[in-house]
Amino acid sequence: MMVRVDMVVTIKYFGWLSSEIAPQIKVEVKGGERIRDIVKLPEDVSIEDFILLKNGQTARPDDPVEDGDVISVMPHISGGNKFKG
Repeated sequence: MMVRVDMVVTIKYFGWLSSEIAPQIKVEVKGGERIRDIVKLPEDVSIEDFILLKNGQTARPDDPVEDGDVISVMPHISGGNKFKG
């Protein structure tokens, strides 16, 4: 009998995202998901508007995720916050 083990990816949110969503969450993934598939964001923003890191390295929204990955999601730090009043 084969037992399927789901993978776990950690997502860390920084800046205003940490208070809007959570500082950190763990997400179970089945395989084949991309960063854009698992990162949760408010409806009125796009993942392309954020800095993404995968295990400390620059990442893109369409990069695949694997078991144990740590994804960091950070708003840009200059020019203010266009998403908050």
